[in-house]
Order: sequence, then structure tokens, then C-alpha cells
Amino acid sequence: MSGPELLRFAANLYRVPTEEGYFLVDAGLSWEANRLLSLLEPPPKLLFLTHHHLDHAGGARVLWERFRLPVLAHRQEWPYLTKEKPRPPLPIPLLGPWLANLAPPLPREALRPVEEGEEVFGWRVVALPGHTLGQVGLFRKGILIAGDALRGRGLPPRFINEDPELTKKTVRKILDLGVERVYVGHGGPLSRAEVEALARRLGV
Repeated sequence: MSGPELLRFAANLYRVPTEEGYFLVDAGLSWEANRLLSLLEPPPKLLFLTHHHLDHAGGARVLWERFRLPVLAHRQEWPYLTKEKPRPPLPIPLLGPWLANLAPPLPREALRPVEEGEEVFGWRVVALPGHTLGQVGLFRKGILIAGDALRGRGLPPRFINEDPELTKKTVRKILDLGVERVYVGHGGPLSRAEVEALARRLGV
């Protein structure tokens, strides 16, 4: 099996090959869903959500309605995905709470829990908390699909991280996995050397 295929949307989405097809990591914004659907034939085996933010999970409801595929996410993200709990507001005056919660809710019947250490088609689930407390990624043979644990060659802006200090510790955790290449939610993939340089800057 080859590595993940990048699909360029507001956030990076990844089509991950399996022996009998592929699965999808993240679902983009809700208003990008029609373009995403046009790229998903045959349909994915499942949808794996790294975290609940709108640009990563907004299209999940449309994908579930079209394909009735299982949607895997950490349980800490579920209340935001189902809208039982409002997402934290975006840092935009007046419109922040509204914009953060534009995604249609997922029904609980769509969701399947994932925990650190479980396997998804040969990829190991890794907890990557900080940006959100339930953020998860997938690791296999030196490759990590990391959601927004990293952004560009740094971290996401501090004001959109639920726990900024935990976000820094997650950088060290990523290195300790033995990564060689990290596929992120925004920007191009990072080499191990680039993650090591970030860890030195952060002092972790």
C-alpha cells in the first residue's frame, strides 16, 4: 500500500489506500461537500476525523448521509460533532460563535469511538491533544497523519488551541513515535528534521 493521497480543501484531507479500497481522513467544510463527493467514487470504507473543528469535520454529515459510512472520532470530540455542546467561538468579533458552529450535526448513530492504540486498517491511532483535547492521528511505518497537531513548520495559533501547553508536549510525543514524515492539516508534509527543529524552538 502506498502513502496517503492529499486532497486540497480548506484543510488538507487524505485518501488512505487499503487492500480493498481506501478510507478518508477528515471531511472539509460543509459547503465543500459537493466537490468532495465528486472525488469519492467508489465510496470510502470509513471516515476518520482527527478533531471536531469546522474545516476538518464540517462535511461529515453529508458524507454520512450519502454513504452511511462509519465516522470514527475520539469520544471527547463527540459533543461538538453532534452539537450537544457548542464549538468554541472563532476569534472573529460578533460572528465567531456562529461561524464555528455552521456544520450540520452528526447523529450519534453515525459515530464510532477510537482510542489511542487501536488500529484502523493497519494504522495505529495516536492521541495528539492540545489543539483540541480529543484530537487523534494515525501512525504507520514512520508516517503520521497529524491533523492540526502541527501547522506549517510550527504550531497552530495559540488562541485556537484548547490547551497551548499540551500542544507543545504533543510535538515531543510525535518525535518519540519515530516519525519520518508528518502529514498535517494545513501546509505540506514535514520531515523529521523539521519537527526536531520545532521541538528545539519550543524547548520540548
